[in-house]
Amino acid sequence: MKPLFAFFTDVHGNVDALRAVIEDARSAGTEHFICGGDMIGIGPFPNEVLEVMFSLPSIKMVTGNHDEAVLALKFKQPYPESHDHAKKHHQWCSDRIHFDLAIQLLKLPRELDFTVENRKFLITHYPFKHGKKESPISEDPFLPIVREPSLETMQLFFNDRSAYDFIGFGHHHIRHDFINDSTFFVNPGALGCNTVAEARYALVYGDEQGIKVVFRDIRYDRSRLIKAYKEQDVPDASFLLKAFHSIS
Repeated sequence: MKPLFAFFTDVHGNVDALRAVIEDARSAGTEHFICGGDMIGIGPFPNEVLEVMFSLPSIKMVTGNHDEAVLALKFKQPYPESHDHAKKHHQWCSDRIHFDLAIQLLKLPRELDFTVENRKFLITHYPFKHGKKESPISEDPFLPIVREPSLETMQLFFNDRSAYDFIGFGHHHIRHDFINDSTFFVNPGALGCNTVAEARYALVYGDEQGIKVVFRDIRYDRSRLIKAYKEQDVPDASFLLKAFHSIS
């Protein structure tokens, strides 16, 4: 059975990890890709990541908090106070991102709602605070990350979405793999940020019998990533490498 699509999230400006996932997913038999947001921010390759993603012939994407924070600076909109610790880095991204790519990013939705093989899918970066789904990023529309996620938490967060067979999301960089009688709650873990040189994603299969999720961890060479952090004068490069890649 061929996968319906490859699902990944939180690329965070890591183009080599992204390319490794695309190659692996294609070898598994799919050209369909879905991204749960945070394509840019943290990593040193915002333009390269967006160029690769927007060039894929069959991809669907939602925006994440880092994407929207960078766009707020790019288009002179209010910036979230909760992200002040990352503002210098987001400004660096904003200054470098090509205008046409920023426009394409700006047009993306916050949610995807679709049906494949009679199965209902919902994709979002993370659940929203009550009544905040349409609020600007400056108002912090996403719920705070739950550090120790559980099925009960996911059911509470998505309590009005019980009609979906699959709910995919990101934001929290660890893997989530929960299922109840009707719904898969899936976060494959951050594609672009990992303590080891592995890019994470999930292959999603589905037919009349049900849904199957296969998690994949793909090795890639991150030497260019490490070099770029330093050569491109990425703000707080040492901290970012240590915090998100465990590289001192």
